Amino acid sequence: MTDKNEPIDNTMENSNKMIPFHLVTGFLGSGKTSFLKSFFDSFTTKHRIALIQNEFANAGIDSMELQTGKWQFDLLEVNNGSVFCVCLFSGFVEQLSDFIDTTQPDLILLEATGLADPIAVSQLIANESLRHKIYLSRIWTIVDAQNYTKVQQLSAVKNQIMIADEILINKIDLVDTETTKALIDQLKSINPIAKIKSTTYGKTNFDTDVFDKRLFDFEGNPSEGISGIYTQVFRTPYPVKRKNFDYLIKIINQDVLRLKGYVVLEDNKMYMIQSVFGETKLLEVNTISNATEIISISKYKIDFEFILRKLILL
Repeated sequence: MTDKNEPIDNTMENSNKMIPFHLVTGFLGSGKTSFLKSFFDSFTTKHRIALIQNEFANAGIDSMELQTGKWQFDLLEVNNGSVFCVCLFSGFVEQLSDFIDTTQPDLILLEATGLADPIAVSQLIANESLRHKIYLSRIWTIVDAQNYTKVQQLSAVKNQIMIADEILINKIDLVDTETTKALIDQLKSINPIAKIKSTTYGKTNFDTDVFDKRLFDFEGNPSEGISGIYTQVFRTPYPVKRKNFDYLIKIINQDVLRLKGYVVLEDNKMYMIQSVFGETKLLEVNTISNATEIISISKYKIDFEFILRKLILL
């Protein structure tokens, strides 16, 4: 939708650049629409924002609420199921690719349905039709402070927290201080690396780096091509040997632009690993999954299967 004000024309500026892609997750009623309103208040007057809204129902109530607001943004609605479900995935990839070509936004927000398990976002970013157009910039997870305990056992909710870069605890005005503190401790036990903020009505102060394209701007110049960037996803249900895991950590360098995931070792301990430009953090977390999963964006291909599964280290 671009009829609120004079359309922002940035087609020539963005035609050859990677676009930051932000995923917004959170269970039903957590406050994702309120968060989007806050985001729009901060950025839509100066930037062209594209929003993808995904609903299980065949009508987008939330999108109607946003469209009747004061903001100028481009909208793609995908209803009748989760975009991360195999039944919609391939069709959504084609829709998104065409949507990007048509709108040429500065930033894309995907508001996932509250019932969605967002782990498959890695497959979306790595898809051949999209990997040259977008990169995963940030994952926001909205948590309902008042109702989290009612849904905390759902695997989708756990995964929404596990993959988050920033967690917003919403509706803190409806709970006491002790409840908020206990919730923060619980969220940190699942994802000790994510930034955690408390809020009401989804409002937060945004960093200016939400538009940061430095992942694809190695020399400080505008990025014209990304032929040397590889997005990879590695999953295995088998435990990883400690020596192999240590070896992976050792070889991560500044050419690994971003790496994030969870690794389950043979002793059943689970570790969260996160690396940005070779600066790696490693934290032991509560074992909430039996599978290892790693997402990486780097200047070279990493043979995770060989390093973590086949390499014999003495």
